[in-house]
Amino acid sequence: MKSKYIMLLLASIIYISLISCSGGSHSKTENKVNSIMVFSAASLTDVLNEIVDSFEVKYHVKVKTNMASSGTLARQIEQGGKPDIYISASNKWANYIDSLGYIQQGFKSTIAKNQLVLITPKNSSIKAFAIDSTLDFISLLGKERLSIGDPAHVPAGRYAKQSLDYYGWYTKLNGKILPAKDVRSALMVVEMEEAPMGIVYKTDALKSSKVKILNTFPENSHKPIMYVSGVINNNQIAKDFYKYLLADETKVIWEKYGFN
Repeated sequence: MKSKYIMLLLASIIYISLISCSGGSHSKTENKVNSIMVFSAASLTDVLNEIVDSFEVKYHVKVKTNMASSGTLARQIEQGGKPDIYISASNKWANYIDSLGYIQQGFKSTIAKNQLVLITPKNSSIKAFAIDSTLDFISLLGKERLSIGDPAHVPAGRYAKQSLDYYGWYTKLNGKILPAKDVRSALMVVEMEEAPMGIVYKTDALKSSKVKILNTFPENSHKPIMYVSGVINNNQIAKDFYKYLLADETKVIWEKYGFN
């Protein structure tokens, strides 16, 4: 009788343990489903923060973000980074990640567009001028240097190089370029007056009180500046966020920050 009681007691303990383990496993799975990681181009920091806040309230989920240059983020993904969503500031890096098989089929699209501008510190004596083939940009810069994102891995820097190449200025600027790790850093260099001019996205320049826009680069001087979003992790929350980026209700947020 005693032996039978012990066996029943052991069976009860095992059953309770299995139930506990099952509950814990379910909780972990639930937490994973109810939070996502977004790898995004640094130039989207402000607008994305507002979109994330809105999405979290509506869907009752947690969205974490990793902001850096598109190229840096692409390499992180290639080396094992596991975002649910990747937002690139250029087709080049989005297509590269897609070519490696990371983006879910049918879940990749352009979500916003931007413009490229030439900036100078707010208190600079440099006045606005036309950006065209008649401009002697090299003489204007003099012995100073130009702040841009590193063209090797920063989309804003690559667009800047395209525009400078378009007018034949880039090769003449040898040694006069300050390459930054991302577009925000390029902006900061000008804000701190460490460079008399810089080339950044219009959206970044508009929200800075420390710089002024000299002019916008003609669209035909560089490739279209497009932000491309793709779903990496095949879960419903990631797909919901992807769709939310394109939704009519978020359009007003994009426009608020100068995107079109």
